[in-house]
Amino acid sequence: MQRISTNMPMLDSRFRMSERDFRMNQVQRGIASSRALGSLRDAPVDAAHIIRLDSSGKRVDQYLDNINYVRGRWSQAEGYMNEAVTIVQRLRELSIQGATGTYTKENLGFMAIEVDSLMSELSMVVNAKGGDGQYLFAGDDTSTPPFLIENGRIPGMSRSAITNVSYAGDLGRSRMEITDGQTIETNLRGNEVFWGDQQQIFGANDTEGFTVTEANRFILDGKEVNLEPGDNIHNVVRKINDAGAAVKASLDPVTGSLNLETTVPHQIWMEPAEGTALVDMGLLTDTGGTKPPANWHADAVVTGGSLFDQGLALRDALLEGNHERVGGVIVGGLDKGLDSLLRNLADLGAKTERLDITSSRLGEEKGAIADWKSSLADLDLTEAITEMSMLEYTQKAAYQVAGKILQPTLMDFLR
Repeated sequence: MQRISTNMPMLDSRFRMSERDFRMNQVQRGIASSRALGSLRDAPVDAAHIIRLDSSGKRVDQYLDNINYVRGRWSQAEGYMNEAVTIVQRLRELSIQGATGTYTKENLGFMAIEVDSLMSELSMVVNAKGGDGQYLFAGDDTSTPPFLIENGRIPGMSRSAITNVSYAGDLGRSRMEITDGQTIETNLRGNEVFWGDQQQIFGANDTEGFTVTEANRFILDGKEVNLEPGDNIHNVVRKINDAGAAVKASLDPVTGSLNLETTVPHQIWMEPAEGTALVDMGLLTDTGGTKPPANWHADAVVTGGSLFDQGLALRDALLEGNHERVGGVIVGGLDKGLDSLLRNLADLGAKTERLDITSSRLGEEKGAIADWKSSLADLDLTEAITEMSMLEYTQKAAYQVAGKILQPTLMDFLR
């Protein structure tokens, strides 16, 4: 006996109802998780976009974290630099008063005591730490105090006073990425921020006939300079000037010495890496192991100093009652130091403004990424509930129709 009926309608109905059940389960999972995609295979193209957008969002978040970190440190540094401006302005006022010649030596001594107190306050400013416990003005070596403060007894002072201040930080330039392909320096160097005027170095030797005999390499303010065998002094001058450091080299027309001068106020750091050309030219000492800035040749003439040099000179001149010296180079030196400090403040302000602009742009970019990602990954709850209701209605109708059409009879069991 052969069956004359077909089970195709039943199989087709079961397939369509199973398909609708699967879709209902998908919508239910989406409503429960509020996500449009339950797995990557639901929409591979959208999933790829979501992964890329998620990566971009995390990268933008890191850039914003970097900017906030740098901006926080700079905000603290700016506060200390403004305090230094106030101190230097008061030093300048005292120097102008002391230069008039109308005060007695005793009164000048009282001024000297105030100057010494101001220098003590300035010593705390230059060795200030940020909120993270790192020194603000130490260059890249943020775990070491940037300035070494030496105290001792001086004539005319009844208490211990500052006798010398030297920079003990480094010239490292740490950089942090703030957007794709763009970085910014994060550290400040105290021998730039708190330097008084242009520094000049006059070499000790006549270099008119100097010639490099072997390959030499040295570091000038963080820039590498390479000398080749056969280079004469004019080649040396050219290579120093082309190195990119804020230093200008020249040949003294009278003594024939190699002279260096900063183009912006800061302390020159020169360190040999290979060869002895700097020693032969009378710039550096031949004592091994001596680090900058204490490695200048003993007979080289070094001029220019920090704000401390000007302040200590003012105090000592007031103690001596030397109002002529107070009104001469000291007032001029304080003016230059104040100008340099204000210029560094302006530079810091310009960099901070750049961070603000970049941060604003990244904030907008972050919002755009979040909106795009949301349009792909997040579920439209209203649409999902509407679809769920339609699926439930059509599924119920399908069951009812199938129940009427596929009613079993005795013939279904005959073979």
